[in-house]
Amino acid sequence: MNDKDDDALEPEVFEVDVDAVIEEVQIDEQTSAIKRTDDQLPDVLVCLPMNQRPVFPTMMLPLMIPEGRLSAAVQYAIEQQSGYIGFFLTREPMDEEQSYSIDELYKVGCIARVMKAHEEGGQGIQVFAQVIARFEITEQISNDPHVIVKGKPIQPKVDASDTEVRALAMAIVTALKDLIQHNPVFADEIKMVLANYNNIDGPGRLADLSASLTTAAREDIQSILETIDIVPRMEKVLALLAKESELTQIKARIAGQIENKMTEQQRKFFLNEQLKAIKEELGVETDEKSLEVDKFQKAFDAKKNKMSDEVRSTIEEELKKMQILEPASSEYGVARNRLEWLTDMPWGDITDDVLDLKTIRKGLDDDHYGMSDIKKRFIEFCGVRKLKEDRGGGIIALVGPPGTGKTSIGKSIARNLGREFYRFSVGGMRDEAEIKGHRRTYVGALPGKIAQALRRCGSMNPVILLDEIDKLSHGMQGDPASALLEVLDPEQNNDFLDHYLDVRIDLSQVLFICTANELGGIPEPLRDRMEIIRLPGYIEAEKVKIASSYLVPKQRKAHGLRRADIQFQRNALTGLVRGYAREAGVRQLEQLIAKICRKVATKKAEDEDAFALHKINQDNLSDYLGKPYMSDEDLIATATPGVVTGLAWTAMGGATLEIEAIATASEKGGLTLTGQLGDVMKESVSLTRSYLHARTADFKIKDDWFDKHSVHVHFPAGATPKDGPSAGISIATALVSLALGKAVKRKLGMTGELTLTGRVYPIGGVREKIVAAKRAGLKTIILPKANERDWDELPEHLQKGYTVHFVEQLDDVLRIAGLI
Repeated sequence: MNDKDDDALEPEVFEVDVDAVIEEVQIDEQTSAIKRTDDQLPDVLVCLPMNQRPVFPTMMLPLMIPEGRLSAAVQYAIEQQSGYIGFFLTREPMDEEQSYSIDELYKVGCIARVMKAHEEGGQGIQVFAQVIARFEITEQISNDPHVIVKGKPIQPKVDASDTEVRALAMAIVTALKDLIQHNPVFADEIKMVLANYNNIDGPGRLADLSASLTTAAREDIQSILETIDIVPRMEKVLALLAKESELTQIKARIAGQIENKMTEQQRKFFLNEQLKAIKEELGVETDEKSLEVDKFQKAFDAKKNKMSDEVRSTIEEELKKMQILEPASSEYGVARNRLEWLTDMPWGDITDDVLDLKTIRKGLDDDHYGMSDIKKRFIEFCGVRKLKEDRGGGIIALVGPPGTGKTSIGKSIARNLGREFYRFSVGGMRDEAEIKGHRRTYVGALPGKIAQALRRCGSMNPVILLDEIDKLSHGMQGDPASALLEVLDPEQNNDFLDHYLDVRIDLSQVLFICTANELGGIPEPLRDRMEIIRLPGYIEAEKVKIASSYLVPKQRKAHGLRRADIQFQRNALTGLVRGYAREAGVRQLEQLIAKICRKVATKKAEDEDAFALHKINQDNLSDYLGKPYMSDEDLIATATPGVVTGLAWTAMGGATLEIEAIATASEKGGLTLTGQLGDVMKESVSLTRSYLHARTADFKIKDDWFDKHSVHVHFPAGATPKDGPSAGISIATALVSLALGKAVKRKLGMTGELTLTGRVYPIGGVREKIVAAKRAGLKTIILPKANERDWDELPEHLQKGYTVHFVEQLDDVLRIAGLI
């Protein structure tokens, strides 16, 4: 079927004499065959592939064959085979210059003869070919340079007077008439078929022409070509015509429905335009579009002096576009939403900073206890801003265990500085569009969180807190960490580009505060752009002070209680910290205080008249919370051979780590490790055993002790993964203690990496480990000599109460532990 526009011609009413058509069909097939050719048809042909649809006998084919292998084949056929050539449908579409064999072609095609040929100046050959008859391939003779096949022409004889053939011919003619009524696109072709039967070779040609007019699949039309017997061929053609008629009816119905909808929409459009004109004449109201344009124009006029040239020109362009577009169009909605964001952004709006350092220091102290490092750094930030008289920003990362006040100190900084505050969590974020905005082509597109923060705060210099930055993720939508590189780089963020707004935004005056539990979770390129401030966990005295000064008043107010209703004595808070809340932060401590307040509030609500003051002390603490969750470790209080207290660092803060070792007699020796250890810690145990085995005499261990004992080293809290090199000296001390049968000194904790030559290497997290030691009640600490500087930097209240030894060799450790 030839492709034409649906409205190319109107359907024509005309009559078809079916009997006359059938009479004209009754012609001699042999005479017809003689008329088609003027010589005997060859049985050897040059073979050409066809990708789209097969051809049928008597078709006239104008073809443009591009320069290359195929044009060379046509030239060969003209020169060597009297212009005879074969057309065969490919089983799968292929490129023009792709090599092929008969296995990739259908075996039944058509033989044709080139009637005219004309070379197109190096671009190929333009030919005009007459299709003569069907042709079936039997074998392939050559494949290079041209595909030459051998076969036989097929010229079936048809008895047009056969009753069944006449009936099928009448059915095909009727189907063609029906096709014209439903789709005038077929009119020209079908009229030609029905009006020129004196030139048509009987019912077979009727069937072939009818099949070629359909839009059926290439395989279905090839099936018609391969069907030689006339009756099955005509039956297949009738089936294709019936399917074609059904498709054209469906298409006509859909077109009618669309036309009806368009007509209804046009009617509503004209009515709305008339209504708009009437309202304008009467002065009743302005249309919604005009109101929106006026609103955006007023907002633009109020801020345009503070805008950059880029923002100003962008808004002007969007206003012009909005005036031209119709409100019903999707582009109008996109332009309107973008204008709403652009005009609502606080271009050039800056809040004045409070730079009185004494007032700021007092405000921070009132809000938070301790946290001297971050307070000192913020005071320095304000001092520089005061001297420079600018409102610049900064990029600070607070790293510490949960519940240590990282988020709340950010809020306090913003309040005391006099800036707006905006917080959003980036934990689990996997789409960079959350940071840089979506492209406006997406449905539901929005600017990124940074632009949203500026709009919400109403100023260009707020404090923006990026929470949980060590828990960023990434997915198919991109890497948010990479998007944050532009935001948190002082050299780039003065012209940050949001994809939705598509204008530059100056973030250089924003104070960014990032929070994380673990520094290792922050990508290295992002970490380099931040100033890292570590927040260690709190010791017992600090937690008691925080509870009495901040947490108790806060929870008392939150539960509707007064000071006369509930009082926490100091020994109760100490008992809370020691027995129920030993974590690095104060979150669990606050939850326990809230639990006590809930119980007291419930009693008061039940009988307010009989209610009396509740004094919470160490003796009645278990009445509210049950038995303590924790007690002083027996292994720390009681000396046991093979048991040593190590100091560890985790994302939750510092912790004490008990290392236990036992030995059983064994002829072959051996080593067993338990406690969910990482590879580094396993290597530390193996290294330690090798080192001690080599120096048994120096440590007064029996020479064959390691050979005749199977050693089992266990690290309690087996459900918690453990890794790192800092337990080296603790493991070595435990094994020597076990081998000698001597216990180490009580209240002793140690940390340090051990090398294969017995040297003690430095470790990290000294502050957190010292805090953990103080919580556990240790009195003596062993640290690597290289960490002496870290100890000196600790505040005095953390150093107080310890005897500290700095060591360089394992021998020093064992001597301090009382083993040698």
